[in-house]
Parts: sequence; C-alpha cells; structure tokens
Amino acid sequence: MDSVRLNQIGAACLCAALAVGASWGIAHTAVPEQIPAKPGVAIPHPVAPAGASIDDLVARASVEKGHAIADRQCAMCHSMAPQGPAIIGPGLFGVVGTHVGDIPGYEFSDALKAHKDETWTNTTLSAWLKSPAEYASGTKMSFPGIASETERADVIAYLNSLKPEAH
Repeated sequence: MDSVRLNQIGAACLCAALAVGASWGIAHTAVPEQIPAKPGVAIPHPVAPAGASIDDLVARASVEKGHAIADRQCAMCHSMAPQGPAIIGPGLFGVVGTHVGDIPGYEFSDALKAHKDETWTNTTLSAWLKSPAEYASGTKMSFPGIASETERADVIAYLNSLKPEAH
C-alpha cells in the first residue's frame, strides 16, 4: 500500500470523526438534555431506630464515619486540630462540653451568644447540626444542616473523640 492510499484512509477517518462530533454537538444544542424532576433511583439515607434518643445513637455511632462526614462538610470552615486556628468558623477540637458561643479567639454572632448559658452536649449539637438557622436564628453560619439523625450522631461521636489525651 502506498503513502497516498494511507493518507486517503487517514483523511476519511478524520472526516468521519469530525462529522460524528459535529452532529453530536448540533444535536445537544438543538435538543438540550432535560434534568429529571425527581431522581430515578432513591438514595437511601440511614434511618435511626424509632424512639432512639440522640445519646443512644451517639453511643452506637461510628467515629470513623463521623470523621469522614466532618472532613467532607465541616473541615473547609473549621479546624479539628488541637489549638487549631479559626478558619471561617471556630476550631472544633474539644468543643464538646464547652459553653455555646464561648471559644476563645473567635467572635460569635449575637444569635449564638444568646445561647451562652447552654453547653455543647449531644442534644444541643444534634439540634445545631440539624439546622443551625433553626437553633440560632440569625447565625452567621450558612450550613444547611444534616437531616439524618444517624449521620448527626456519627459527627457528634467524632466531635466527642476530639479531646486531649489523658497522660
């Protein structure tokens, strides 16, 4: 086979690829893809056992899952390290058991300062993580919350694990 014939075959393949690409682009421009109103497959969310208190859920929660959720949803704004700096929000190492809105070095909103007599317990953390805006109307935190009780329990179990080791 001579080089002219190979060039003709190469040009034909190139033209075919360009024609397929162009027709695909024109088709998607003329008929845009519709996003379905509801997903075709429901994604299951962990469901808490009926009647279980948040303390019971935290006792059975997974610190590892909580760590993964916190890394995904909290770490961009909060440090989890000992003496970690305030990023957008305050550092969360050792937060469990402290008073709400009372972490040195961070200026809290008036909405959280209004809860200063409360302590971060499993119950208050669950209410906060479910919906910060409902817990402290007017808070600066724009996080929408975690709907799943079991996922909140996992995060709370992780936060409970963030405390100085006893020597």
